[in-house]
Amino acid sequence: MTLFNKVFSTRTLLQIICVLGTVVAMKALSTHYDFSWATALAAE
Repeated sequence: MTLFNKVFSTRTLLQIICVLGTVVAMKALSTHYDFSWATALAAE
């Protein structure tokens, strides 16, 4: 059970890191191209 918990927590941690990495990458792209996701969604 402890092994399962260890694997699960590690996998969850990796998923969180992936999500955070994606958010940071999108923010970096937005800043680089002077593009705001908020205005793009509002324009829809």
